[in-house]
Amino acid sequence: MSNPEVAKLNSIDQRLVTKSLNTLMGIVNGIVCDDNLSDTEIQFLSVWMSENRHIASAYPANIIFRRVREVLADGVIATEEREQLLQELKTLSGNDFSNTGVALPDYIQTVFDDDPHIVFESNTFVFTGEFMYGTRQACFRAVQKRGGVTADNVTKKTNYLVVGAKVSPDWIVENFGRKIQKAAEMVESGVYEISIVREVDWVMAI
Repeated sequence: MSNPEVAKLNSIDQRLVTKSLNTLMGIVNGIVCDDNLSDTEIQFLSVWMSENRHIASAYPANIIFRRVREVLADGVIATEEREQLLQELKTLSGNDFSNTGVALPDYIQTVFDDDPHIVFESNTFVFTGEFMYGTRQACFRAVQKRGGVTADNVTKKTNYLVVGAKVSPDWIVENFGRKIQKAAEMVESGVYEISIVREVDWVMAI
């Protein structure tokens, strides 16, 4: 197959993925609009997932697919699981999440790297906030699996500070004087190269 033919196929594949992702987010928006999540709706998502496995690794489908599987794994949908999944789906569907990662005040948005080039090998990652991807330990494992290093606090060795998408704008404002502020000040000094990135960008690099 010639290079132009391969490029054309890749283009078609990408359009299919984009279309399917848009369909998924439309479904999610419809499901959460009444602030309720029923067993039938969760089962519907599960069936839709099985029929659209071509986007299983694409963000944010990869998070939705994984969380629905976890909720249904034992065959019983607990109230706590249902409420947590509803909140996560609302986070993913709201605030233009697919583009911004989280809705933030303009003066805080400026600290983020808008076009991050994330390299895992031998680089040190620090995490702050709560993550759609999973627990802090799950995030650590994802970095370590790819040859990166994890740490709990921002230091001169930090290469990336990743801000979780589940945190609210209020949380960011209230905690801005901690890890984010320290990293921003270190970047501003011109001495340290720390990339402050949104979870959405970090997940897309995995």
